[in-house]
Amino acid sequence: MLKKRRFIIVIAIVLMAVVLAVNFFSGSPDDHKLGLQQIETKIRQVADEFDEDFISLLMNNRPEKQVSFSTLNYSSKHPYYLYNIDGKLIYWSNVSMIPRFEDIKAGPYYQPYQLIDNDKGTYFSRVRKIIRNNQVYWLVQVYSLYDKVEIDNDYLHAGFNGEVFGNGNFILSADPSGGYDKVTGKDGSYFFAVSLRDGYKPVGHQSHTALLLFFFSLTGLVFILGGDFAYRLWTHGRRRLALIYTVFILVSVRAMMLTFHFPQDYFEVALFDPVYYASSLLNPSLGDLFLNVICSAVILGMLVSMLGRREAIVTFAKMRKKYFQWVFYVIAYVLSALFLFLFFRLFSNISNNSQWNLNILDIPSFDYFKVISILVLFFGGAGYLLFTLMSLNLVFYKARAKKAYALRVLMAISVPIMVALAWVDFIYLAVYVAHLILLVAIISFELYDNVLKLQLNTFLTFFFGCLVGAVITGAASYQDFRKREITSKVKLSDQILMENDVMAEFLLSDVMDRVKGDIFIRNRMKDPSRSKEAIVQKIRKIYISNYFDQYDLNIKIFNVNGEDLLQRSSELKLDDYRYRYVNSDYATNVRNLYFVKGNEGANSNKFYTFIPLRSEGVLIGTVLLELVQQRIQSTSVFPKLLLDKKYADDIYDKNFDYAMFRDEVLQYSVGVFNYRSPDVAELLDNNNLYTTGVFRNNFHHFGVINGSRTLIISSPIYPYNYILADVSFFFVSYIACTLLFIMAYALLNGLNKVQFNYATKLQFYLNFAFFVPMLVISAISIGLLSNSYLDDLHRQYFDKAAIIKDNIFEYLEQESEGAMDRDDFLAELYQLSGTTVTDINVYNPEGQLMATSQPNIFEKKVLTEYLHPMAYAEMLEKQNNRIILDEKVGDLNYKTVYISLRDTKRQNILGIVAIPFFEAEEELNVLIVDVFSTIINIFVGIFIIFLIVSYFVSKRLTDPFQLLTQKLKSTNLEDNEPMYWPVKDEIGLLVSEYNNMLFKLEGSRKVLAKNEKESAWREMAKQVAHEIKNPLTPMKLTLQHLLRLQAEGRLDDLSKLKRPINNLIHQVDTLSDIATSFSTFAKMPLPKNELMDFEAVVVKAVELFNNHERGKVLLHNQANGPITVMGDDKLFGRVISNLIINGIQAVPEEKPAEINVFLSENNGWIQLEVKDNGIGIAEDLREKIFIPNFSTKSEGSGLGLAIAKRGVETAGGKIWFDTQMEIGTSFFLAFPIIHSGQDPA
Repeated sequence: MLKKRRFIIVIAIVLMAVVLAVNFFSGSPDDHKLGLQQIETKIRQVADEFDEDFISLLMNNRPEKQVSFSTLNYSSKHPYYLYNIDGKLIYWSNVSMIPRFEDIKAGPYYQPYQLIDNDKGTYFSRVRKIIRNNQVYWLVQVYSLYDKVEIDNDYLHAGFNGEVFGNGNFILSADPSGGYDKVTGKDGSYFFAVSLRDGYKPVGHQSHTALLLFFFSLTGLVFILGGDFAYRLWTHGRRRLALIYTVFILVSVRAMMLTFHFPQDYFEVALFDPVYYASSLLNPSLGDLFLNVICSAVILGMLVSMLGRREAIVTFAKMRKKYFQWVFYVIAYVLSALFLFLFFRLFSNISNNSQWNLNILDIPSFDYFKVISILVLFFGGAGYLLFTLMSLNLVFYKARAKKAYALRVLMAISVPIMVALAWVDFIYLAVYVAHLILLVAIISFELYDNVLKLQLNTFLTFFFGCLVGAVITGAASYQDFRKREITSKVKLSDQILMENDVMAEFLLSDVMDRVKGDIFIRNRMKDPSRSKEAIVQKIRKIYISNYFDQYDLNIKIFNVNGEDLLQRSSELKLDDYRYRYVNSDYATNVRNLYFVKGNEGANSNKFYTFIPLRSEGVLIGTVLLELVQQRIQSTSVFPKLLLDKKYADDIYDKNFDYAMFRDEVLQYSVGVFNYRSPDVAELLDNNNLYTTGVFRNNFHHFGVINGSRTLIISSPIYPYNYILADVSFFFVSYIACTLLFIMAYALLNGLNKVQFNYATKLQFYLNFAFFVPMLVISAISIGLLSNSYLDDLHRQYFDKAAIIKDNIFEYLEQESEGAMDRDDFLAELYQLSGTTVTDINVYNPEGQLMATSQPNIFEKKVLTEYLHPMAYAEMLEKQNNRIILDEKVGDLNYKTVYISLRDTKRQNILGIVAIPFFEAEEELNVLIVDVFSTIINIFVGIFIIFLIVSYFVSKRLTDPFQLLTQKLKSTNLEDNEPMYWPVKDEIGLLVSEYNNMLFKLEGSRKVLAKNEKESAWREMAKQVAHEIKNPLTPMKLTLQHLLRLQAEGRLDDLSKLKRPINNLIHQVDTLSDIATSFSTFAKMPLPKNELMDFEAVVVKAVELFNNHERGKVLLHNQANGPITVMGDDKLFGRVISNLIINGIQAVPEEKPAEINVFLSENNGWIQLEVKDNGIGIAEDLREKIFIPNFSTKSEGSGLGLAIAKRGVETAGGKIWFDTQMEIGTSFFLAFPIIHSGQDPA
């Protein structure tokens, strides 16, 4: 049967490989046909969603109601817009894109489905003509097919819609024509036409469904049959073979999956997408890493189970005797350290090769990728802990007395290691110290005894292992944070010392485009009579953002002849500047922008940008911008939405303090750290400053040398409460995983089979009574504190908005009177934006943009110039004074504060100030992390304290029961002592009942003793009579024979008298032996119960038979040193001698006797085996062996084994036998070992 299953498993694995190979090499179905089918299916779904949105809109807006933003605002699946019959925009649900009415074919014969193409992109739309309150409106719903946004970053994505198209090899058309395929609805309605070009790929990975179903069926067959096959081998004792087959099955399946890139090349599963995680060929995705770790855990679990079995432990113990003990200690420590290294590197592997971090800072963005990562770490930590426990269990089997020596070896190895690690990095030292504490605890408290059983100490061992694992991963997390921070500092140093200012380059390219298109500047340049100073002022105030505060700006304006219009006396002309700087050595990626790198001397980095101004294609002048860098501002702010990803990687993303030194003399500094402190001189001489950095005054400092210049970049240290929070977070995660797997184990094996003792149950109840309320309180506290912090954050936003409102109120009042100078207003707006480090947008009472401090967002079509519809409803229709909204553009979530400005007389709204806080999500996340870190640290701290306290409480509560248990175990009919309990509680009542039971037992003992004496004497008399009667019968017969001889007169024949007389003598001797045996039994003293050396008794008893004429008696002593037990050494000596004699007598006369005596330790007991090579004991006699007066020999009283059983059991030991016919019999004695300091009672 097993062979047949093995054959089926192999065939199934081969078929799996064939199926994957066929699917891998056969290619996908027709891409054109499948692509068109996918597009049509998706667009039909969108059309259905358009209808659902329309129905919801009709339900919210009755025909008789006035159309308003308040009634039209609802959560729709797609954006929609409302126009009146004249084409005026009445309502918009989205401000990212608003189609012009001219783009919509809204005539009498309009098409219900249209393709809208504008500057923002291409959209599939649904156009409807509706009537509300006797007015006709056009409703337009849109769905993006292609985005033309000019910026591509983490939040904004240009190009095709990935939900509809597989790539960009297609062309869309509103009208069907040759070479185009129609996309239609279920009812035949025409949507649009599409032409799929060569190279077009459908959405997602396409595979043969039938083959994949067959593959999954085979996979299920392999694991079901393979698992059952391995389980049968395992339960039948062939564990090594089961392990080999398990390894074969798992490795084969994983090898096929990796070879044929399954499942990532067959269907889309984010868990197996290399975009999120990829480290090697073995781990091309997080899913592959997870599967590899699970497979390794299964194999390691089987290996640990094998190593924990008695056969493996005994075999290893025999091998261990051949070598020095310290060799095995060192091997166990080294292997444990190797698993520690793998566990530590596992965290680094995940962190370095993934797009997420595993620390407390990422709690707000926690997702299932991080859950899987924590599970991977849990399996890695479990392997490290279990292997350490089992390796030490092997080493310390029957050698527990040498714990002190093992600890000395451990410290001898660890001290030099810790010194070296302290020199390399204190993080490695902390990890090794945690590892060392684990080893010391395992050795000192013998924690390896708690692995393969479920009891209180098992849970405490696992909890302690979780704590050590949390410390290790917390240290790895901290190291990862340091590496990322150093990387950010290197980016900043490159920008300051060596590399180009890519942010300035990006912004200047935008400034150039805007200056070229400025009508005011062009008109001024065309008019030779007007001053050009206004051009300079506008460029400074409007186009040069606060980022350029770190530069000295010089603006020059040249006419078409290259003459300086601002300084006509200057001899330098435009060609002179071009000759100097228009050079390939200075060229940047932006046309007409040049970067001159500074040197070691007084020269700084410079930008020169030449902006040609044209009118109707004719050059009318040139604007030259010269920017000389003074320093880099670490507090410069720029909206994330506008930063293209090609610049993002080269720009540092954190605010750091820094200082520049030249020949160890401070040149300048930025930030709050005091670089003029005398301690800084020591920093410059510290070599670690330039490698891993140095910690001083609660700051981490990192240095970079560039010639004679030294740059020191500083940042606050990672908060200590965050470090503790990382450890606490991992500890809670590991505890949760441990409990889940224990629960799963209990459910799989049956809850009835999992039995906990009273102490374990009590510990569970105590912890549960603490854990649940504490968890609820923590959750409530996090919610309350988060809401409180969020309110404070909103209050700060409103306060900042109020300041801005007060500063621009005067300008809006002038605007209402028609007297506002727009340039002054814009200048004030830019100044406020720079001062408050915010973007400011001002909308008029119609909801359209009046002015902005960040025109790029609108010019690049990121947002339209319309007020958010929710703000329109709240501020303009409901007349609220302020509101804060959660908004989203692309993938960026942020908050925007809206505040109204009203005139002082009639309180009419003059405008709406909108201030977007693009960092709001990050600021809120920081607040959440602060709250969560505090709560989890308190929670874990109290949990650990409560765990320790509850352990001692449960210990104290269960001590009386343990004492009562010991008393009950030692209760007999002889010496019993009453218990004393000072308190009249439940335990006192139990003790009182126990004492009453002793009094009753004493009375019963006396009655029983009297009855036993009478019964014993009756039995003795019966036995004596029986034993005497046996020889009397032949004696009577002999005497009768002699009488016959006398009657016959033949007594004179001596030959006939000799035999009867000898028989009489023999029977008299038998009577004498019987009398002697019973006399000895009667005189035998009561067995003593005192400490004795059992090994010495055994050795002495065996020595009596060293030269026995019937055979040899061999002693096999596997005990380590003296063995102390409770008992009577003389009685035990007689018992052992009697067993040896019985063994010799059990061997036939013609066969030499061979008696083997084995002495060994086993789980706190000493065991003696006396094995003979006799004929064995028959089946029908085995139950009578220990009955008094029964003997298998023709001679003997039958009292020897009965006396032995009584003496052994009186001492708390056990006696039993094992026999095989014609092979021999083994008698076993077992006694509990009394260790030093242990109470014998």
